[in-house]
Amino acid sequence: MKKIVFLIIVFVFVSLVIPATHTLYTVDGTKYEGKLVAFKYGLMHFNIYKFNKYRALRKFPLSQVWKIEFNVPKQAGITSSFETESLYTKLRRGKKFRRFILKGETKWLDTGIKIIPGQNILFSISGAVFISKNKQVFQNGELNVKWNKKKQLPIQPTGAVIVKIGEGTPFYIGDNKAPIKSNNKGNLFIGINDFNFKNNSGNFVVKIYY
Repeated sequence: MKKIVFLIIVFVFVSLVIPATHTLYTVDGTKYEGKLVAFKYGLMHFNIYKFNKYRALRKFPLSQVWKIEFNVPKQAGITSSFETESLYTKLRRGKKFRRFILKGETKWLDTGIKIIPGQNILFSISGAVFISKNKQVFQNGELNVKWNKKKQLPIQPTGAVIVKIGEGTPFYIGDNKAPIKSNNKGNLFIGINDFNFKNNSGNFVVKIYY
């Protein structure tokens, strides 16, 4: 009930003062660029933006909506997520591409991609995993970060997607889509930052551009 009241307040405020592009994320990690036009009877009415026009009105049950980002107008000096994704699409162009399924119970998955120092790598990740019976997380991991020395990265969120190159130090990826320059050489490994993998389920879809 609190979530519904909060969304109604945010929707009214944004509709009145911020005539901007919005981004809706569903619980499976899918992203839609467009505009929130109404919230009625537990349904988010969202006008999807395609080919520089609002093309399709869809109704999303509240249970399927993870979050909505309200981007301020372009003249305020902030780039929309639609423009940011377009930039990353350009950066990926011409690179090799591979797609992997990273299961929730996997500590490390060897992609077989050989990386050399100075090479740029980009990631695009969707999906979700359960790190316990009732706790689902996306590629960023749990919002309430808990330090645990048993995790590969103790100070990073549990359930987040992480990476290492060869025997190098692991590092956090989450939803970072910007190019990452390698300082090491070796096979590229993708994994999940956790300490107990026995009760995990679900999977991430990891796209790697290299």
